[in-house]
Amino acid sequence: MSDHYNQAELAVLYDDENGWDASADFYLGLARRIGAQTLLDLGCGTGTVTRGILKAISGSGVGVDPAAPMLEVARRNTTDEAVEWRVGDAREIRLGRRFDLIIMTGHAFQAFLTEADQIALFRTVAAHLKPEGRFAFDSRNPAAQEWLEWTPAQSSRVVDTAAYGAVEIWNDIAMNPDRILDVQEHYRILSNGKRLRADFRLRFSAPEELWDGMMAAGLAVEHCYGDWDSGAFKPDGREIIVVARGAA
Repeated sequence: MSDHYNQAELAVLYDDENGWDASADFYLGLARRIGAQTLLDLGCGTGTVTRGILKAISGSGVGVDPAAPMLEVARRNTTDEAVEWRVGDAREIRLGRRFDLIIMTGHAFQAFLTEADQIALFRTVAAHLKPEGRFAFDSRNPAAQEWLEWTPAQSSRVVDTAAYGAVEIWNDIAMNPDRILDVQEHYRILSNGKRLRADFRLRFSAPEELWDGMMAAGLAVEHCYGDWDSGAFKPDGREIIVVARGAA
């Protein structure tokens, strides 16, 4: 089980590296395009995208994440958005409600490491999606081998953080034959030299695996994009961005 965001010391750093970006614009654009008024964000993290979409559409929603420290940050940042934050596992949670739009952003999908895990997630989506609703998520395309850029030398960066000042961050990785990547993310607080570390795993699924899993759960692909400008998916592109709906 990943401890990446279950450490409060690291949860407070998330927003310093992960603000509103082109991917958030994509999800907001989708919400507006389908006229969504209700939103379910699975793996919502600190809720930046959740809150931004709900504010823009004047809608209501639920943010679900397995990491309580991330949701503590989300609650602190909530102002007047109509949102409920829930600690939960996206493979199992049942809210007894259905939504116009369900999203899973920030490549959170890759934390589901087995075919069974992915199908369980898709079944959760199917159980919460309105008949005319949409589900959208993103995953890194294994064909692009993006992990080759995550060596310590290439991934090293210094981030100015609100909690600790300047923090040096770098990754160390090992790819397994089953396309599951073991990641160690290292943090060094420059003011005092203190080190923190998170260990997590990511699955790099081929597109056809995603289609099969969605079909097994009663979902159908409506569009597959290859970038945040809604460009067509390319077999060697970096992103797999899926918009799905319930199967007819």
